[in-house]
Amino acid sequence: MVGSDGIVQSGIIRWYGSLYYFDPTTYLLKTSGYVVSNGVAYIAGSDGKLTAVTNAVNSYILKNYLGHAAITYDYVIPSDVTDTYSDTSDGKPNMIVVHETADDATIWEEINYEKNTYKDAFVHAFVDGNNIIVISNTDHEAWGAGYPANGRAVQFEQIEVTGASNFTKEISNAAYFTAYMMKKYGLIPSLAQSNGTGTLWSHHNVSQYLGGTDHTDPDGYWYNRASTYFGTTYTMSNFCQLVSLYYNTLWNLPVT
Repeated sequence: MVGSDGIVQSGIIRWYGSLYYFDPTTYLLKTSGYVVSNGVAYIAGSDGKLTAVTNAVNSYILKNYLGHAAITYDYVIPSDVTDTYSDTSDGKPNMIVVHETADDATIWEEINYEKNTYKDAFVHAFVDGNNIIVISNTDHEAWGAGYPANGRAVQFEQIEVTGASNFTKEISNAAYFTAYMMKKYGLIPSLAQSNGTGTLWSHHNVSQYLGGTDHTDPDGYWYNRASTYFGTTYTMSNFCQLVSLYYNTLWNLPVT
């Protein structure tokens, strides 16, 4: 962008009431990802407009460049327990359900528990501050939220972690895993709706809009940790912002 003085502009520029970021090296407009300037994190839209991140949890994640863990695969659930998704037209998932474990067990303790009790219930993956571990084939149903959600959703559990660093790293890992699964199955991030549409669901949303369960996670866990460590709240809308950021920076994913 060239200023009125004829000098090429870079960095964050205000133009017609909106903020934009031009790379200081290439001078190209940033249209994905995020930038941090003067202690504020901004997410770049596809039109180049910057949106300031106001939630303290998401802001901490971006300003500290926390990134995410690699997804690892340890299929402890037998592959023949379930088949493809029974409540979608193509047998593929059309939503992601976010859970949390509601206890203080470690990620490996939780995985071993589901390994031994999968005939009663199991999810596809577990996430904590350091790990994203897939324990069941996401091409097949899991039994974590009752039907009809089981017949539609990739489902993962968050471990209850303590400390601001662990919590924000877990949220970042959870958002990345969600975005990765959405990209893999051709979904676009959108919040759950009362008519059953939307691709991003909490277990509480399932209870509210689909039935088959009465759980309210991860609402209480998120509220407790966000309030304790950051003096704020954390909601599915806040999480969707982070999921969308990761989603828009993922391109051609390998099929796994």
